[in-house]
Amino acid sequence: MRGYYDEVSYNVNITAKSMHLFLMRAIASYDVTPEQWSVLEGIEANEPISQKEIALWTKKDTPTVNRIVDVLIRKELIVREISAEDRRISLLSLTEKGKIETNELRDIVEASCEKMFAGISRAELEQLTTILKNVSANLE
Repeated sequence: MRGYYDEVSYNVNITAKSMHLFLMRAIASYDVTPEQWSVLEGIEANEPISQKEIALWTKKDTPTVNRIVDVLIRKELIVREISAEDRRISLLSLTEKGKIETNELRDIVEASCEKMFAGISRAELEQLTTILKNVSANLE
């Protein structure tokens, strides 16, 4: 059985890397990485949101999120403001430029996903999602 699990792990790893590279190439003209895209998407879905909440939402460690946030601020895609309720918390929101680029990126990401998952039924994708969630749960 060991060889079987090795093959599954290998294929999941290779596929994840290929998907990441495919998405990276698709959004390259926006000078945004897939990691930065996930943070932009998380901010848009939950703004205003703290960096800690973004780290949980994207499942990235805090130092990584801090670096990504700093880059996105320099690119003028997001802003950081102090929370009115708790001055220890910084809240992140999209700038106007960030809103425009996030909407444009979403279309590119959606088209990329359609190409990645072409020929795979919704039921198969739902089954794949369930399997991957189960594997993730086993790792927690």
